[in-house]
Amino acid sequence: MGKKGLIFVFILLVLFNIQIEAAVYELGDQGEGVKQIQQYLYDIGYDVNIDGIFGQRTREIVKNFQYNNGLKVDGVVGEETLKVLEEMAKDITYIVQPGDTLSGIAAKYNLSTKALKDFNQLKNDLIRIGQELKIPRTGIGGGEDGNVYTNIFHEVRPGDSLYLLARKYGVEIETIKLANNLRTDIIYVGQNLVIPHLQRDINQPFELKKGAFIWPVIGRISSTYGYRIHPIRKERHFHGGIDIAVPLGTPIRAAAAGTVVQSGYINGFGKTIVIDHGNGIKTLYAHNSRLLVRAGAQVNLGQIIAQAGSTGTSTGSHLDFRIYKDENTVNPLNYLP
Repeated sequence: MGKKGLIFVFILLVLFNIQIEAAVYELGDQGEGVKQIQQYLYDIGYDVNIDGIFGQRTREIVKNFQYNNGLKVDGVVGEETLKVLEEMAKDITYIVQPGDTLSGIAAKYNLSTKALKDFNQLKNDLIRIGQELKIPRTGIGGGEDGNVYTNIFHEVRPGDSLYLLARKYGVEIETIKLANNLRTDIIYVGQNLVIPHLQRDINQPFELKKGAFIWPVIGRISSTYGYRIHPIRKERHFHGGIDIAVPLGTPIRAAAAGTVVQSGYINGFGKTIVIDHGNGIKTLYAHNSRLLVRAGAQVNLGQIIAQAGSTGTSTGSHLDFRIYKDENTVNPLNYLP
């Protein structure tokens, strides 16, 4: 073979290697590569069959994984998705620190205490400083300690309806609508929906992230977060929430599960509900016409807690919805679907 022939072969090999490195796995693919991806997904807690066939079920689970980990949601396992999968499938080594408890470590890593004990073959909850624990990665968490509050990603298929999806996942139709900002019951094939769980493990710290809350009500945003001219006092001031215009009596729902810490009249806010979600995070629902839960009540995600109104300093029926982190307001639009 001449020099030119060798150069040609070398170029082919280089191109071939690039194709291998840049390989993607998608619907219809089969083989060991697909089988390894399914094994990764299974190892981190997803209910997937390890059969080496990239079918619709595997594609849906890949989309769930991508959504829950902030990746591009396309159901295709490319370089970025594969990298995150490989990293998450690795077990973590944790050294027990002063003040650690088994339940605290389990909550930190989105596990049940039982799962952590079983994985490390512990006979009881006693641990010692300096002890080495193996922490299995998990994509869904949960176990006997309770269900972790997370979102399921669902691609609408022929025959799907909000009614059937609500029954399948055990949530209310209205909760699905609020999680996706849907104004009607109409959905279409190929549409991507977020299905929130109703409950979360009380030991799992609540996180502020996109999609952490559902919309408490669907309506027109009449005032955004930030500086504005006050509608009554006509002076510039900082508005710490978003105003959502809705008719009098519209049901207001809990944007996330938590404990009601205030339920009553607050000067300026009128009839108001405040829910504590833990980890320094609270939500406030103001100007209601009627309050339906008392302080101390435990409420689920999507539970009706009040009816919209115009009590307090208000020019019309609406909901003033606020999110607090360590007593400071944050922009709700950053954390709603």
